[in-house]
Amino acid sequence: MLNPSYKKIVITSIICIWAGNLAFAQKQQGEVKTDEIEIYKDSKVVLPQANRIFDKIPTNADDNSRKPIRYEFIERKLPVQTPEFSPVVAMPNDDNTKADAKAAKYNNIVRAGIGNYGHTFLEAHVGFPMGEDNYHGIYVKHNNFRLGPVGANYSGISQNMAKVHSRTSFDAIRLEGALGWERRGFDFYGFVPKNYDFPESLIYNSWNKFTFNGAVSNADKDSKIDYQLKSDLSYLFSHLKANELVWKGTLNAVYPITEELSAMLDGTFVLAQRQDSLTLYRNLYKIKPTFQYKTDKFTVTAGLNVINDREKNTFNSSFLYPIFKIDAQPVQGIKIFLGYEGDVTANNLTSFLLENQWLNRFIELRNTRKTADFYAGAKASLNNGLDIEAKISYANYKDFYVFNNSRADSARFEVLYSNDTTTVKVTNLTAQASYQIPEMFRSNLKFDVNIFGSLGNLKNAWHRPSFTATWNNTFTIKQKLLVSSDLYFITGLKGNNFITNREVKLDPIIDLNFKFTYLITDHFNVFVSANNVFNKNYQRYLYYPTQGVNFLGGLSYSF
Repeated sequence: MLNPSYKKIVITSIICIWAGNLAFAQKQQGEVKTDEIEIYKDSKVVLPQANRIFDKIPTNADDNSRKPIRYEFIERKLPVQTPEFSPVVAMPNDDNTKADAKAAKYNNIVRAGIGNYGHTFLEAHVGFPMGEDNYHGIYVKHNNFRLGPVGANYSGISQNMAKVHSRTSFDAIRLEGALGWERRGFDFYGFVPKNYDFPESLIYNSWNKFTFNGAVSNADKDSKIDYQLKSDLSYLFSHLKANELVWKGTLNAVYPITEELSAMLDGTFVLAQRQDSLTLYRNLYKIKPTFQYKTDKFTVTAGLNVINDREKNTFNSSFLYPIFKIDAQPVQGIKIFLGYEGDVTANNLTSFLLENQWLNRFIELRNTRKTADFYAGAKASLNNGLDIEAKISYANYKDFYVFNNSRADSARFEVLYSNDTTTVKVTNLTAQASYQIPEMFRSNLKFDVNIFGSLGNLKNAWHRPSFTATWNNTFTIKQKLLVSSDLYFITGLKGNNFITNREVKLDPIIDLNFKFTYLITDHFNVFVSANNVFNKNYQRYLYYPTQGVNFLGGLSYSF
């Protein structure tokens, strides 16, 4: 049963954002606006932002020879996350391809396909423009593998999702909202030795997640204050009788004091209620006031990160971390930056299941504290189509977490944390280079190097890679045939079987994927994708081999 305070959060969020959005939508009239609807590889529908709050460092306005490379270093929970790769299906639709340009032109798209491993796939988005600044849409997806890499139907996986979204803009504000549902089904098939003399239902698990997302942001370009308010509410429940309600609210605001000096305020509030064997209430509050001084040659940002981390009837801790960052542009097209910060990341059941779906019941939940992070890097955008970026950081963590096979059942995973006397030190080097020939070729190479030190009671950073590289390429041939490739290389993974007390070094992962799209007309195209071309049943997590080579072919219709 939900705590009354959480009920109020749910009701307030839905009334203030979603209902208000739909009500105001009825007042909008005018010409249809051809907004782009971008469906990415992770199949999320992304609508372009109108507010100016994130344009804090201007781009090079003099270079109009090519479309800017759309990549940035994403702030991750820890600098050790790995990309999604097969058996996750990477559909042949990059946001810079001709196919997506045509799909965006018509706003609506339907894709359907079949493949080996009993694979069925369906994806569709239908948008409803209702005035110049009023847009609504529906998105659905079905992605099912009836068979898996071992034991036939003992290792199948499935994903189904549906989402409705809405956006309305006025002279002063923009309202956005979305209601969604997602379900994933899978098996705990990583048991040793392999024995299938039992019903598949004994190792089956699934979870359902309902989400509500809303945002209120500034749309007035002449407004002195720029702001954005977001509310993200999710409720997840699993076949293992665990459920979790998470509400995350964020505030971003900028107030220019002078032409060079601005005051900024960022706030994050995470309220979580997990029900398993016990009901657990966990709250995280973060307020980050900063000042930014910006000129044509450099930008200096300084402030504080004030954090309160609490768990009902257990602990209540507060932290204060300084923030400092300087960006400089010594010459046109080249930027260098360095900084220092500290933070606390909210870990919950929902976020953990998105990282590792084979978690056991009754896992311990703790937030991870980054007590210090020194970083420096550089970015360069060259006129020959080459963009490069590199960053190195040295960070200290408390309650650093890893996933490892459970002591009670090696087919299921538990979360292990560094103890109170341990400060884990992580050195991370990230670099990427992107090259493109407009309308013809695009290539992006990225790698991460991670060095883990002072692990203390953990002994090893179980199932965290020491090196990750990704190489993505897209070719356009005679404006008709689109060819893209993705190569993933991951090494340094280790797991531990606590039952036999044996450490296992996992083989390096090499995963090569190809996607082919042939444009029949402006409306129709056919696609074929081939994943894990080298046919390696590699293990990202110990005892869980992935599918070998798998194919998907189908038809796409835009309208």
